[in-house]
Amino acid sequence: MAAVTEETVAQLNALVRAKTGDPGARAHSLETLPGHAGFSYSFILDRTDGGSPAGKMVVRISPPGVKISGPADIVRQAKIMASFVNSSVPVPPIYWYGDEAQFFGRPYFIGGFVEGFKLSESTLPKEHIKRLARMGIATMTALHAEPWEPRRSAFGDPFPLSEELKRLDYLLDRPTLDPKDVARAPELRERLRSSLPTGARIGCVHGDFQWANLLFTEERPVALIDWEISSIGPTLLDLGWICFFADPASWVGADPVRGAIMAPGEMVEAYSETASFKVVPEEVRWFRAFAGYRFGVITCFNVMLHRRGKRDDPLWLETAKSAPLMFEHGLEVLG
Repeated sequence: MAAVTEETVAQLNALVRAKTGDPGARAHSLETLPGHAGFSYSFILDRTDGGSPAGKMVVRISPPGVKISGPADIVRQAKIMASFVNSSVPVPPIYWYGDEAQFFGRPYFIGGFVEGFKLSESTLPKEHIKRLARMGIATMTALHAEPWEPRRSAFGDPFPLSEELKRLDYLLDRPTLDPKDVARAPELRERLRSSLPTGARIGCVHGDFQWANLLFTEERPVALIDWEISSIGPTLLDLGWICFFADPASWVGADPVRGAIMAPGEMVEAYSETASFKVVPEEVRWFRAFAGYRFGVITCFNVMLHRRGKRDDPLWLETAKSAPLMFEHGLEVLG
């Protein structure tokens, strides 16, 4: 997280005055928001001309000194969210984005602040949460039903599964990884590679579709957020991902949150019921196993960086305890 500075406030005020054309516009009450892929703040925009937009907003800024690609490509995220305005996918309103040097000197976007809560933090009755969760899964199928070709300019070209496997090879095939963490990852990799789905349905993929990235009111989902690793690719990547994070069998220790909102089987059932396209059970199992492999490899790599002092992030030490189980359970899911 980045602290609020006078420079940031001054840059933000210059931006909102230029974009609104209101010389009296003022950004104030900045508060830091959580996130790892840049600087994020909420703020209040007051205007003297009575125009719109105004009120509570969010600004995200790419971190300094990094290549503007992947999670750091803030403008790409803004364009993707903007492409879903007036669609069946709830997204925050996007007002402005760019990389003009006179403001932050780095890519940014400004959007509306969406009031909502995460299901894991809700005190609503269990059955009420289940109903909302099923709506959340319906939001996933709505995303996957949206046509991807008109959004190609925002997302970029389709990203093949074979390329993602190569990227993970680059992380896994390192002598500096701890063999105890890696465990049966090579075995799972070969099983996945030998059974790679060839006809998987292609569409818009959020990439990190989990309950922490979906905001709700008591009636419905209101915003799907954090599009840093979204892509055009096999849509079952999202279903496999959320199933993996909800599956206690892939994690060490008793976590009352995992599976409490919806168990993996329930989510697969809800997805199949709400999808307007065919869902193949064998493909679902492959993508569930792949999600465990993918996150397990990322875990092995990041905990190695932490242990070697390359990137300080002690949270990976706890996650790494589950890495062998992620690979083990992935093999079980494949059957």
